[in-house]
Amino acid sequence: MPQDQNIKGFTLLELLVVIAIVAIVSAVGMPNFMKWQKDRELRNTTEKISNAINMANTRTENGSLSVVQILFESFGNTTKVTVRGIDRKNFSDRVNRGLSTKCESNANWFDKNIDEQTYSVVTNIQDTKKASICFSLREKYYGTTGIFNGQSNYNLENSSNYTDKFIILCTDKNGSQCPKPKKKDDIQKPAYLIEWTRFGNVNKFRWSDNGNWTRM
Repeated sequence: MPQDQNIKGFTLLELLVVIAIVAIVSAVGMPNFMKWQKDRELRNTTEKISNAINMANTRTENGSLSVVQILFESFGNTTKVTVRGIDRKNFSDRVNRGLSTKCESNANWFDKNIDEQTYSVVTNIQDTKKASICFSLREKYYGTTGIFNGQSNYNLENSSNYTDKFIILCTDKNGSQCPKPKKKDDIQKPAYLIEWTRFGNVNKFRWSDNGNWTRM
C-alpha cells in the first residue's frame, strides 16, 4: 500500500515555540505553586501540633498520666516537638519525696516518651531555643516555660481576645524567627498561630491578606 506523502511532522521551529510556551507557563506558575506548597506544609504542621496539645491534655484528663509536657526546641529552620509524661504512681512518689514538679524545659523526671517529631518550620521561640507547656488533671500542675512564660498579651481577631499563650509558625524573611506581627507587612505569608488555654482549649489562626489573624 502506498504511503500518504501529505503526512508531515512538526518542524524544529514549531517545537521550539511549544517548548518556549511551556517554559513561560512554568516560570509564571512555579512561584504560586511553591507558595501553595509551603502554605500546605505549614497548615499540616499547625494541625499536628494542635493535635499534640489536645492529646497531651486528654492524657491527663482521662487519668492515664499525671503530667504531660509538650517541649519545643528550635534548630535554625526546623522545630522539634517532643511529648512526654509521667504516670500517676511515679508522680505521686515524686511528690511524696518532695522532689521538684516544676514545668521546666530541662526537666528529667518525665519517664514516658509519647511522641517526637521534627518539622521544617520556623517559630517565634528562636530567642530562647526551648519552650514548653505542661498539662495536668484539674490544672494543678499546669505551667509554661521559655517564651510561653513571658510573652506580652496579644490581641487576636481585633477583639477582646487577648492572650499570651501562643506559638507562631511561619516562613520568615530572614529564615530564622517569626516576629509577632502588628501590621500587614510585619510577617511573610503564609503564617499560622496556635493559641491554647490552661484547660486544654486550642484555637488556630491564619495570617490574612488584610493583616489580621483569622480563625481557621
